[in-house]
Amino acid sequence: MLLEFTVRNFLSIKEEVTLNMVASKDKFRIEENTVVYEKGKNEKRALNVGVLYGANASGKTNILKAMNFVSFFINKSHEMQQGRKIPRVPFKLDGNFLKEPSEFRILFVHEGIKYLYMFSVIETEVTEEYLYYYPNGRQSTIFERKDDDYKFTSDIERQTELKEKFHSKNKLFLATESLWEYEKAKVPFKWLSEYFDVFIDHEDLESYTGGAMLESNEVNDYVKKYMRYADMDIEDIDVQVKNKSDIVSSELFKMLSDGAKADIIKTLDEEKTGVLDIKTLHRGVDEAGNAIDIYFNLRQESEGTKKYFGILGPIISVLINGYTLVIDELDIRLHTLLVMKLVELFLDPEINKNNAQLIFSTHDTNLLDIDVLRRDQIWFVEKKEDKSTDLYSLYDFGGIRKSERIEKGYLQGKYGAIPYLKGALK
Repeated sequence: MLLEFTVRNFLSIKEEVTLNMVASKDKFRIEENTVVYEKGKNEKRALNVGVLYGANASGKTNILKAMNFVSFFINKSHEMQQGRKIPRVPFKLDGNFLKEPSEFRILFVHEGIKYLYMFSVIETEVTEEYLYYYPNGRQSTIFERKDDDYKFTSDIERQTELKEKFHSKNKLFLATESLWEYEKAKVPFKWLSEYFDVFIDHEDLESYTGGAMLESNEVNDYVKKYMRYADMDIEDIDVQVKNKSDIVSSELFKMLSDGAKADIIKTLDEEKTGVLDIKTLHRGVDEAGNAIDIYFNLRQESEGTKKYFGILGPIISVLINGYTLVIDELDIRLHTLLVMKLVELFLDPEINKNNAQLIFSTHDTNLLDIDVLRRDQIWFVEKKEDKSTDLYSLYDFGGIRKSERIEKGYLQGKYGAIPYLKGALK
């Protein structure tokens, strides 16, 4: 589970901001909305949902993009060729920050052990990196790195061997150690590379869900169940892998423009294993009024239907496996009631049995007053005077009554993080 995520000097984020998923002392909905991650006399709990609100261009997406950068660099670092530039983007509106490192720090729990991992980068190299863990509640160092200097306090011979053989200025040492089967690095690397799922662009969601349905009968069954639940008149969904000859000989392909055909053929040539063909089943009638099955290609469905189908794959997968899901603009193209139900899946202990987490940005203010989110689960993102991003929680505001209408207060500017419109639009 994610406990804290901190970023500095990345995109619109100038000074350090931290998204804290550790539960506060608030007792509201403590059983439904929090999970014990550290037992004992001083029991500690983590939040299973976190939501970000803010005006357009305030930096909500950039905070999630920072998480995505961590996920990307963890997974792709070992593939970096010597001398290749690291694709980080510093805060550009202050010249003092252009050459400063971008810093990322993430605190998480996996397999009952807490880990703290940090790295900082400039375009050409990793300037700092460290990995700590807390096997008995006390911090222990796995490795520390400052430029080309390393410090090891355990398994010194093995880690030194890996450093001397595989050190590269533009690669993360954690990724190198995991690749070469160093046990103490494999567990945190697995969480960062597999259990921390970030979706910024929604273009590939439909393919993700279709692929997940083919790989898992459990995902397949739940996707169909939740599609029927959403009252979209879809009775069933069929997912198949089509090869090039199947597609170019279809009637639908023949109806396309030459340009569209060329694009599809190019994609098919690049995708050696074929492409997914996703169809939805509807009930219709023939000319005599008899009930018949009618299949639509998923592309013929509404944008909202396609978005809902696409988002179900990641949501169901993380609920089954206990992952952390981060998604930008969860509400886009979806009805408020559907968004509420998707969020409530993570708040139901009978459904979320493996302590999955959902972190998302939204403009849907209805969620503020549904009385299911704690104050420490609601975060606001605001653009400061220097155009940089600030992040703070509703919990930071004292004196909020339980009966208070948070949505009304937010839209009136009580908590900030709204657009300040400059006069009338004429």
